[in-house]
Amino acid sequence: MHFLPEDVFDLCLDRAKKFMGPEKYNSWLANASFRSYDNGVFTIGLDSEIRSNFVTQHYKENLEELLRKITEKSDISVVFTHVPETLSLGKIQNSSRHEMFSNFLKPGYVFDRFIQGPNNRMAFATAQAVAYEMGHSSTNPLFIYGGVGLGKTHLIQAIAHHIKENQQDKKFSYISSEEFLTSYVRALDPNKNRTRAMDIFKDRFRNSHYLIMDDVQFLAGKEGTQDVFFHLFNDLYLRGRQIILTSDRPPHEIEPLEERLISRFQSGMVVDIKPPILETRLAILNQKLKDENIQLDKDIVLYLAETVKSNVRQLEGAVNLLAANIRIQNIELSLENVRSIVTEYLGASSRRLNPSSITSTVGEFFGVNPNSLKGKQRKREILVPRQVSMFLMRELTSLSLEEIGSFFGRDHSTVLNAIKRINSKMSEDSFFKRKILDIREGLLG
Repeated sequence: MHFLPEDVFDLCLDRAKKFMGPEKYNSWLANASFRSYDNGVFTIGLDSEIRSNFVTQHYKENLEELLRKITEKSDISVVFTHVPETLSLGKIQNSSRHEMFSNFLKPGYVFDRFIQGPNNRMAFATAQAVAYEMGHSSTNPLFIYGGVGLGKTHLIQAIAHHIKENQQDKKFSYISSEEFLTSYVRALDPNKNRTRAMDIFKDRFRNSHYLIMDDVQFLAGKEGTQDVFFHLFNDLYLRGRQIILTSDRPPHEIEPLEERLISRFQSGMVVDIKPPILETRLAILNQKLKDENIQLDKDIVLYLAETVKSNVRQLEGAVNLLAANIRIQNIELSLENVRSIVTEYLGASSRRLNPSSITSTVGEFFGVNPNSLKGKQRKREILVPRQVSMFLMRELTSLSLEEIGSFFGRDHSTVLNAIKRINSKMSEDSFFKRKILDIREGLLG
């Protein structure tokens, strides 16, 4: 069989998500990227040493088996790496001036390829501003937060690309909080000269004009790492260096995180990125389809935009899967075929979005028996998750108020009242809102 290894890898990821489940997949393989294929060996990039080691230990054999089935070749193997990719970014000199850690930059993650919409316009404008002028008091630090796959990493990598291309006299450090922790732990190795190892560790960042850290929420609960980062933050800030951070939630919702760090994170510009609206999703799809040289009827593109709406990464993944099916399996992309492929792609989330699965997920999250949510109890520990279940059923399924009420043995007015109460509580209580968003993201996979 003739195949493009990139397409095989996309199909492999799609099938891996089904046997792993969305939660484990998002934790370990969602950021995986195809690097190379040579003589039966797929080299796959992951964004940290922790992920690379874990996936090698727990999922390597499963992925090799999937790849062998897709390619119909028995001599396929997989190697995982977290070493940065070598980039070709035009006329760049003295690249050794720029510090790059294990979170490699993606060539396409530049400002020109970021699709703007009302959900992300402020974040985009602020990211561009700090790329052109570092250390301005109103935008230092820049803290960007939002759910999985909404474009946070694209924006901060665009900043790094801009520095690399246009500010040859500036150094930047781009790293995930996980890799920061790993580097810190290595510096504490008792077999090393600890003082010197710690100085080397700190100097890697102290010499940076830009410190860019992804997923800062993973510092939560790690007191020693938080202390080191606090002093590093202060040192860079006082010297006018730019600090850029991303998280899946705003600073005050990261728990447990020292109050002094929360205060520092809030002292500059805090901006969020929300899920893209329909028009933005259409623009993203059209850009991705153009990249893949795929032409689809307008009704198919509209179907994709209306169906795949959780985040940008999911949209791009759907197009990658369509491209792979075209090139490997020669599938004609009619609306019927696209609907079938996308239904399979959304798989776990599609099957989970029904009353029973939603109440089960909500019950597990709140620590109550899902069956009790359908009973007559009105205790707060039962009433709130029941109302949350009604709210999510209305938002994530096509069920009517009457159908939702029937599932719980209640009328439509009770469901409507529950939805109003949850909406009100979400607007008043940011911690409660975060809980609802976490449950929602878990259901959508």
